[in-house]
Amino acid sequence: MKAEMEVRTANRISSCGAILAVLLLNFRSTGVATVTSSAPLTTAQVVERMVAMNRARAEALRGYTATCVYHVENADHDRSADLVVKIAYLSPNRKESTIISWSGSSALRNYVLNRLREGELEAMQEENRRRTDMNPENYDFTLVGYERTGPNNFYVMEVVPKIKNKFLFRGRIWVDAQDFGITRMEGAPAKNPSWWTTHIEVDHSYCKVGDFWLPSRIESVAQVRLFGRSVLTIIYKDYKLIEAHPIETPTLASALPLGTRVTKN
Repeated sequence: MKAEMEVRTANRISSCGAILAVLLLNFRSTGVATVTSSAPLTTAQVVERMVAMNRARAEALRGYTATCVYHVENADHDRSADLVVKIAYLSPNRKESTIISWSGSSALRNYVLNRLREGELEAMQEENRRRTDMNPENYDFTLVGYERTGPNNFYVMEVVPKIKNKFLFRGRIWVDAQDFGITRMEGAPAKNPSWWTTHIEVDHSYCKVGDFWLPSRIESVAQVRLFGRSVLTIIYKDYKLIEAHPIETPTLASALPLGTRVTKN
């Protein structure tokens, strides 16, 4: 009976993992953020630069390796599991992973962590990436703030998906004011993945590796009917760029503002 309960709990949490797999394709900033009243650019200008620079970085980054540490726990039922994986990404849509170690609940590992890895591979497919890209085809954007954290400035934008899809995201994104990379995403799925999941919160942070913004930490907290609060965390470390080309400055409808820098290798 206890084993059956563990499997059921794992199945509920796995819905949260599927959402994270898609969000992986689209860094919590340290220090105290100061919100300023005026931003140098409009919503349309920020989105234009963000989309153009994301595309330029995607074309320039041909491959990297990293270590990925997964952790899932359900405190109400005193269950947890860990998985450490070596990943290798090759542009445009190839991702390989090798298990280094695992521990904890076998049900959580099999029904959550392994399914999450499978979902990540599925999310790499071109059609799935196109449907979930952070661009005006999939989202409406509203500029709501301009923050300064230490020496860095960020545009804060509300994003609302144009259709209700459990793999799309509703919330806020932080866009670096210098190179227009997304540095953080915080919110929830546009649609709950199942009746069992009453609420999901996702916080996705990025770190800069060379000229590229890559996943740093993802934390998802889900409230699951009958099973309580479940937490899924993914940490990325030990990045190595194995092939990266110079980033080509994109052609924009309007000129980049004064002070904007696009770093080239």
